[in-house]
Amino acid sequence: MLVEVPRRSRRFRRPTEGVTSTSGGRESSTPSRPSPPAPAGGSSRGGSAGVPPRADGTPRGVAAERAATPPRSATPPRPAAPPRPAAPPRPAAPKSGPVTSKDGPATPGSAAPTAEAATPGAGPAGKPRPAGKAGPAGKARPAGKAGPAGKTGPAGKAGPAAEAGVRAKIRGRTAARSEPAETGTTAAATAAATTVSPATGTASVASTGTAIRGQDGPASGPDTLDSQAPAGAAQGGGPGARTLPRPPVDRRRVLKKMALTASALGVVVALLSLPFVGAVGLFAKGSADHFLGLPSELVTPPLPQSSTILASDGSVIATLRGAENRIVVPGSDIPKIMREAIVSIEDARFYEHGGVDPQGVLRAALRNSEAGGVAQGGSTLTQQYVKNVLLQNARTTQEREVAAGDSLDRKIQELRYALDIEKRFSKDEILERYLNIAYFGDGAYGVGTAAEHYFGVPISQVTLEQAALLAGLVQSPSRYNPAAHPQAALVRRNTVLDKMAENNYVSPTQADAAKQMPLNVVPAPPPAADSCETSTAPFFCDYVRSQLRASPALGTTVEERNRRIYEGGLVIRTTLDPLVQQAAQDAVNSTIAPDNRVSATEVVIQPGTGNILAMAVNRVYGSNAGLNQTVVPLPTNATFQPGSTFKTFVLAAAMEQGYGTSTAFYSPACYVSPKFPLDRGEGDCAKGFSNSDPAEAGIYDIPRGTWDSVNTFYVQLAEKTGIPAVMEMAKRLGVVPPKADKIGPTDGATAIGGGQYMYVSPLQMADAYATIAGGGLRCAPRFATGAVDSSKDPIDVARPPQCEQVLAKGVADTVTSVLAGVPINGTGTNAAIGRPSAGKTGTTDEFSAAWYVGFTPQMTAAVSVGDPTGAESHPLRNVVADGRTWSRVFGGDLPAIIWGKSMRAALANQPVVALPGADPTVAHGTKGGLQNTPPPPPAPTPGQGLGDMLQNLGQQVLPGVFGQPQARSAPLGGQNGTQQAVPNGQDNGGGQPDGGAQNGGPQNGGGQNGQNRGGR
Repeated sequence: MLVEVPRRSRRFRRPTEGVTSTSGGRESSTPSRPSPPAPAGGSSRGGSAGVPPRADGTPRGVAAERAATPPRSATPPRPAAPPRPAAPPRPAAPKSGPVTSKDGPATPGSAAPTAEAATPGAGPAGKPRPAGKAGPAGKARPAGKAGPAGKTGPAGKAGPAAEAGVRAKIRGRTAARSEPAETGTTAAATAAATTVSPATGTASVASTGTAIRGQDGPASGPDTLDSQAPAGAAQGGGPGARTLPRPPVDRRRVLKKMALTASALGVVVALLSLPFVGAVGLFAKGSADHFLGLPSELVTPPLPQSSTILASDGSVIATLRGAENRIVVPGSDIPKIMREAIVSIEDARFYEHGGVDPQGVLRAALRNSEAGGVAQGGSTLTQQYVKNVLLQNARTTQEREVAAGDSLDRKIQELRYALDIEKRFSKDEILERYLNIAYFGDGAYGVGTAAEHYFGVPISQVTLEQAALLAGLVQSPSRYNPAAHPQAALVRRNTVLDKMAENNYVSPTQADAAKQMPLNVVPAPPPAADSCETSTAPFFCDYVRSQLRASPALGTTVEERNRRIYEGGLVIRTTLDPLVQQAAQDAVNSTIAPDNRVSATEVVIQPGTGNILAMAVNRVYGSNAGLNQTVVPLPTNATFQPGSTFKTFVLAAAMEQGYGTSTAFYSPACYVSPKFPLDRGEGDCAKGFSNSDPAEAGIYDIPRGTWDSVNTFYVQLAEKTGIPAVMEMAKRLGVVPPKADKIGPTDGATAIGGGQYMYVSPLQMADAYATIAGGGLRCAPRFATGAVDSSKDPIDVARPPQCEQVLAKGVADTVTSVLAGVPINGTGTNAAIGRPSAGKTGTTDEFSAAWYVGFTPQMTAAVSVGDPTGAESHPLRNVVADGRTWSRVFGGDLPAIIWGKSMRAALANQPVVALPGADPTVAHGTKGGLQNTPPPPPAPTPGQGLGDMLQNLGQQVLPGVFGQPQARSAPLGGQNGTQQAVPNGQDNGGGQPDGGAQNGGPQNGGGQNGQNRGGR
C-alpha cells in the first residue's frame, strides 16, 4: 500500500554533494563512498527481494530506483516513468552455506536478517545463527506476479544513498538510517527492501522505511522530523532488524536557527548579487526593485563639534559644547597604529569587502542564533559609520528611534547607503570619518577627543597600547571604561593587541610587550558644556552667545541657531582685549568686592570702530544667589536710571540748534518750570526741580552748568531744545530706553536723567559717548572681527564696523571740550588719569544708582554702580567700599574711582593723545547770552558787603576780583593739554568721603537727589 506522508516546506531544501546527514540537529556534508557488495539471497537498499539484478550488475526495484534518484531541488518534478514489468522468479537459495551473489561473496553475519523477507512461502527462518553462518532459506517457491512498481523514474545506478553507514538528510526529507557496513548489521537496508506478502504471493511496493514521495511534496517518513519510529519496525521487521535510538530534536530551536541564517544569507546574497536574477526568500524580484529604489546617497554633514570664542589676540575665552564633546582631527594626524587597531578589532576584512561583508554577517548570524542573543556583530566599519551618520542627522525623537532601531527596513537602507559610501570615499577616508564620529565613552566623541581625555595627548602621539585601548572602547564604551572598569579595559586592550598580531600588524613580541604596560589612564574631568561661566570674561561671553542666537546667518529658528553655536565647530574671533578686560575687572573688584550687595559694571568701547574691548562686573557669573552670583546681563541690561549722564544729550541737542557755550541761565535752587509741570505733593520745592545742593544758585553758562551738573540750569536748557529733540539726539547716539515711547514732551525729568521710563544700560551709554569721542561718527557696538564655520568658510556674524555720521563733527568736538572740564574742575575729579579725558557724572533719584561715563581718544568706558536687587528699594547709602564707608554715593565717587583705575591700567602702554578742541563756530553759536532775567538782589543788611549780597544770588566772587560778579564759567580749550590727577579725598565739585573738604560741590550729607533732582 502507499503511505501518505505529510508534506514539509521546501524552504530549507537545497542540492548537496554527497549525502547530508543529520545528527543531533546539526548538519554536515559528507562525500559519498562506493556501496559494499549486497548479500546473496537478500536485498540491499538498492534492490528488492526476489528481483534479479540487471545484466550490468545493478540492482532492480523501487527502493533501488529511489536511492538512485538524486534529491529534489527547486526544479519542477520529472514526469513519471511507465510501469516496469515484473521480474522473473529467482532460483531457490541452497539450504546451507553462505549465500553468494553476482557481485561477490556475502558478508558474514548479514544473511540471517534478510532471509526472513526472501521468498513467498518460504519455510521458517529458524533461529539466528552465529555470525558468518546463514540460516536455512527454506524451499524456494514461485514468486508469483509482481505488483505494479508504481510511478517511478528509470532506475539507473544506485546512488550514493545506498552506501551503508551514511546518515541521510536533505532539508526536511530524511532517508532511512543506515549503520556503517563495518558493524555487520543491515537493519536500515532490510527495512528499505521490498516485503513479499505470504498470504497473496504478491510483492508489495510499500516498504517499511522508505517514504513514498508525491509529485510536489518533500520526502517524509518514519525517520523524518515528523516521526521518531525506528527503521525496520513499521512492518514488524524480523529478528535481524535493530531499533536505532534517536535523540529528541528541539524543532523550534532548529527552525529559528535556520531561519536566522537564511535571513542573513538572503540579505547579503541579494545585495551582493545585483542585479537580482531569480532572487528567492526575502529578496524576490519585487524586493530587489524596492531596494534599488531606495535612496543611495547618504547626506554627510560636518560632524558636530565644539565652537570656540577667541579674544582679539587669539587666546581662548570660552568653548561652547553641545551634547557631543568632539575634536575633529584630519586623517593625516591619525597614526597608523590607531587605524590598524580599530580595523583589527572591529572589521578585519575592512580592506577586502565593498561595504558589506557576507562572511562576517553569516558568522555573526550563526553565532547569535546559537547564543540566543547578540553575541557578535556583523556590521562593517562602513555600516557603523552609516548608522552614526543617520543618528547625527536625526532631528526628532522619532527619527532618532528609527535610526537606532533594528528593523529590517533600517538594515536594508543602511546596507544600501554602505555600498554607496564605498563608492564615494576611499577606505582611508571612511576610516577617518568613522574615527571622528565614533563614541569612545566618558563624554568623548571622536578619537581626537578620546586621546586628549584619557591620556592628555593629541591623537598623533598615542602609543601602541594606548591605541589598542581606544580601539577596544567603541564596542561598549561603558563596559570597557578604563576609569570605572580598569580590569575589563585591560582585558579588552590585550584582546585588541592579540588581534593586531593575528593580522600581522604587529609582531607577537610587540604585542606581548605592549600587554605588559599599565593602563596609565587619568581621565580629565568632563568639560563644562559651556565654559562661559569659568572664563575670564563671562559677561562678555554671555553677550556673544546672545548675539549669535539672534543672528539670522546661523539659521532661521532658535533651535537651528543653537545647534550651529554648540555643534557647528564655529570659531569666533571677538573684539575683546584681554589687557583692557583685566584692567576693568581688577578695577571693579578692588573697589567694590564681589560679595558686596552693590554691583559695579564697566563696559569699554573703542571710538571709531565700535569694538567692545571689555565687559566687567564685580560678580561671579552663576545662578547661586546665596553666593552673590548672577546671570543677569548687567552690562547690557537697562537696570538703572542714567542720572546726570543724560544731560550730555541735552547739551548736544542745544549746540546743534545753535546755542553757543555762552548760553546762560539764572538757575535758582528750586525752579518751577512753566513747560514741565511737576507736583510731588508736599515738601520743599514740591512743584519744581531742585539742585542736589540747596546752596547752588546763580547765573550759570553751559560749561559751568555742566561741570557742576546744575539741575535747574539743564531743565531750562531743555525747555529751549524740547524733550523730543533730546530723545531724538539720544537715539541717534545709541541710547533708546526700553519705554522711550512713553516719554512725552512735558516729561522734564528726562532732561536730568530721571523719570519712571528712563532706564539705560552701560553698553548703551558707552556707545553714545564713544560716538561723541569719535567726532559724531557712530559705530554700532561690535563683538566680533571674524567668524568661520567648521569648513573654514566665513559666516556673516562678524561684519566690518557699521559706522554712520550721526552728529556734526564740530558739534561733537565742542561737546567734548565742555565735558573735558568735568574731571578737572567739576564733579568728576576722581576720574582724572593724568592725560586728556572727558566725561560726565550721574547720580539718580534718591541715590538709587551712580554713574561715570568718560572717554579718551582711544577708549570710552561707562561705569554704573547700584544694587541690582532693587535700586529704588536699596539705595546707595552706607556703602562699604574702597576701604571706607560712603553715607551716600554720587557719580563722582565710586564710579569715577573705578573709571580712573581701569583707564590708567588699560592705557598704561598707550600714547597720550590730545582731545579735539571746540569748533569756534559751534562754540560761538547763533544763540547765546543770558536767556532769562535774574530776580532783583535783596537789599543789603547793615554790615553786609557787596560780595555777600552777590553770593546770596548764587554768583561767585572770583579771587582777586574785588567785588566784581562773574558768571560761573571758564574759557574753553584750555583743558585739552594735560590734567593733574586729583588724589582721592580732594574733590573740585564731586562727592566726598565723609568729612572731606570740597570746593564748589556738595558734601556727602548734603541735599538728597529727589525725583526732580538730577544727580551730579
